[in-house]
This record gives sequence, structure tokens and C-alpha cells, in this order.
Amino acid sequence: MARSYPPTRHILRHLRLCHQVDDEGNISATMPILPDLLDQGGWLRLGAIATLVDSVAGHHGVMQVAPDWVATLQLGTVLARKAEGTEVIAECRPLRIGRNNVVTETAIRDLSGEIARSTCTYARLPARTDNPSVGTAKGQVVDYAEDDEEHPRPMLDDYLRIDTNPDEPVIQLPHHSRIHNSFGSIQGGAVAVLVDAMAAHLCRLTHKAPARCTSADVHYLAQAKTGPFRVEGEPLRIDQDTVTSRIRIVDVGNDNRLLDVATATAARIE
Repeated sequence: MARSYPPTRHILRHLRLCHQVDDEGNISATMPILPDLLDQGGWLRLGAIATLVDSVAGHHGVMQVAPDWVATLQLGTVLARKAEGTEVIAECRPLRIGRNNVVTETAIRDLSGEIARSTCTYARLPARTDNPSVGTAKGQVVDYAEDDEEHPRPMLDDYLRIDTNPDEPVIQLPHHSRIHNSFGSIQGGAVAVLVDAMAAHLCRLTHKAPARCTSADVHYLAQAKTGPFRVEGEPLRIDQDTVTSRIRIVDVGNDNRLLDVATATAARIE
């Protein structure tokens, strides 16, 4: 029997994502520009954008391989500028639909044009009877917005229960349903939020100033099993205003199993 996904109080619902499938079968998704999704400089955070991308690109991938399923292998995002207006839209197109993987490119735009670009690679998985149902009908709209969300809305890191060490490049968080993917592991976008948070934190520790993550390339290596999780960052390159870092996410409760690795760059906010 197909499972319902995402559950209530989930990152996809918190971001108020809304998917649209047009009459040609193309898929896009919108996300409102909310104050709790912005960094200290007023830019929409890369982690929120990457969650939007992973959601719409994953939906696209499932449509292409149905009745098979997909799981995120790689997600790369570059943030170009501040988002203006009230919402952004992500438009996904296929680069490759293969027997073993699906590769997509997604452009994220506001009313003035493109603000970010992302590429995703998904593993193609054999069909299972308990895979969640996904809207595939042409002309269909799938609105993930929470029916009864929290008021006031918490900041994104607080919503995900991210605990950042103020003095060290270390983040801790528990395993909980707000970050679950359809397998009960960590949702791909939630992983990108962790990478975003760590990249900005490491740049902040280095330059002693607020920072934003401007690019991140995440590789998904293993499914989370237990938790809690630990995010570790180390600088690879330090420039006058930026830090490029290597980031690891491990499952502490499963012998520190390595789950994800990423390379990300953050810049000081002037």
C-alpha cells in the first residue's frame, strides 16, 4: 500500500512548496520568499532553494521512471543573487533519463530572472508496493503547504532542530520526522540546509562576520539509520571574503557512518 508523504510538520510543508504539472507533462514548483528563510543580508538561503530543487527534481524523476522510484545521489546549487518579490519558481528539465540514473537541471527564478541554478543526479530504484503516491496527471497541482503551521514561524535552522556549536565547526541534530525522506532517512533538501548552515558558520568563525552560503555540491553516500547526526566542517581555501569548505555528515548512532560529503563556499555578508 502506498504511504502518505510528506507527513505533517515536515520541511517540504514548512516551505509551502507547490508543484504544478503542465499539459505537456513538464513540472515546476513555487516557494514563497518568507522572512524565516532569509539570511542576515536578506537573501533567500541556498538550503531553502536546494530543498525546493530536490523536491521538484525528485518529482520529475519519479514521473520519468514510474513505476520505479528515485533517490538523490548528487545535488549541486549555485546562488547568484538576492530573490525579489513574493515567491520563486523552479523549472526542471531532464538532461539524462538512463537505466540506472536520472540527471536534471533546474533554474530558479523570481520576477526579474534567474537567481540560482542546480543540477541533480538520482539513482533509479526498482518499484516497491509501498512507495508514496506522487501526482503525475497533466494539469495537476500538488500543494504541500501545512494546514496548521506553527505561529510564529521559527527560523529554518530552529525548525529543523539544528544545534550549532558557537565556537567550533560542528553541528548536531536528532533524527526526527521533519527531516525524513520517503525512506525514513534524511531528505535531500534537509541535507543541503545542513551544508548551507555549516558553510556559513565556518566562514563566520573565520572572518568574524555574518556569512552566506553561495554554492554547494552535495554527494549522498548512505541512508541514515539511527541518529543523532553530526556535521563537521573544515576549510579548504580561505580568501579575503570567502571560505570554501569540506563538509561531512555522519550518523553518530550508527558507528559514525559517513552519510554525505559536500564542498561549499560561503561569503562574508557586508
